[in-house]
Amino acid sequence: MNEAQKKKRNFRSSKIWKAFRHQKNVEQNGLDPITKKKLLKRANLHHMNLDESKYDDLSHPEEFVFLNSMTHDFMHWLFRYYVNDPDIIYRIKQFQDEMVRINKG
Repeated sequence: MNEAQKKKRNFRSSKIWKAFRHQKNVEQNGLDPITKKKLLKRANLHHMNLDESKYDDLSHPEEFVFLNSMTHDFMHWLFRYYVNDPDIIYRIKQFQDEMVRINKG
């Protein structure tokens, strides 16, 4: 584990982070805003600001959202492509629609 990872781990162990996480969970009524499913034990409080120098900056609570683990991983995966190609959303929808059509019949 490198120094940046240790710093993040230590911050996530702090009382201020745990209280902040709890507050965000309450604000979201314990729901993942993407799937509308209950937040599970392994849910992540997602930093929408990806600037590592601001990892421990809680002054903009609107830049954090609780996501279930799989949703969190998906959002990070999608962002890598979406940032340069927002139309990826439409292509994903096309494939999902086709899968629904195939599997409903």
